[in-house]
Amino acid sequence: MQIDHTILVRYGAVIKKVNKGEFVFLEGTLPLFFYQVLEGEIRLYSSSSEDRELTQGIFRDRETFGEPPLLLGKRYPSTAQASKNSTIIKIRKENFLALLKDHPGLYEPMLYHFAERIYNKATTAQIWVNQRPEEKILRLLKKIKGRSSCPQQWCVPYTRQQIADHTGLAVETVIRTLSRMNKEGKIKIFKHKLYY
Repeated sequence: MQIDHTILVRYGAVIKKVNKGEFVFLEGTLPLFFYQVLEGEIRLYSSSSEDRELTQGIFRDRETFGEPPLLLGKRYPSTAQASKNSTIIKIRKENFLALLKDHPGLYEPMLYHFAERIYNKATTAQIWVNQRPEEKILRLLKKIKGRSSCPQQWCVPYTRQQIADHTGLAVETVIRTLSRMNKEGKIKIFKHKLYY
């Protein structure tokens, strides 16, 4: 869901540069702001006690993130970190709620936005519960290709490490599995780029 940033600014939002690797918020902290990416990329991930990270989502230009804990007043279940140099806009919760009250037309798009996120979480859960690395990778590739309008083979925009972070696999397992899948003709690797 995208809210016109000029409206957000009228309600007290501030624009902030976030350097690659910088944290926007940390798992376990209380939410205070509504966030929207103006440009760049923010990754939401959860960490295990063994310091393994599982990517919950990647948010790019004009996408919002972190709203459910903010609206529920619950602690963040994940960490938000810039994957590349980014510009975000943030607005305090009380100002955001006032904006929604003054602009009731935003409720319907927000409802569909949350429904889409819930659906994506359910399809992501299917990736995590698969036992075989190939099944996990194929489900992820189908999921991200489903967002693309290109029906033929296309270049996957994720690195091997990002695929590992999304599937819960070790990067070495991802590399070995992709190599085998390439030999079997299920994917194509050309000049270090992955095509599906």
